[in-house]
Amino acid sequence: MTKKKFKTIYFIYNADGGLLNEIKYWINKNLLKKNTKCELCDISHSKIFVRSEWLEFIKELKKEYKVEVLHRNEIPESLLKKNYAFPCVILETEHDLIEIINGISLSRFTKTEGVKELREKVFEKVI
Repeated sequence: MTKKKFKTIYFIYNADGGLLNEIKYWINKNLLKKNTKCELCDISHSKIFVRSEWLEFIKELKKEYKVEVLHRNEIPESLLKKNYAFPCVILETEHDLIEIINGISLSRFTKTEGVKELREKVFEKVI
């Protein structure tokens, strides 16, 4: 079996990017306790900061792949057309987009071990 050549790995948050949107998300989730949820946010960030393990994981991926970490409002048209549910992880080949991890899968990862679990799942698919 030949391995597919991946052009890009997309990590897509179920939240909008930009400072004001990120502040609004944080307030709604942590202070107002609204049902605002992004499992990828929970994995990549603590209550306040980006987890160092997440940054190391992305840096490691970037040695071999083009990596895009995006918010809902930053997604290219080619991905929007596919109507993926967010959060998710998408692999782009020369000819296709393949969802390898969806929000349901991400919700099963623990917050403390989430980066490790996500790393294992991604490398299982790309190697």
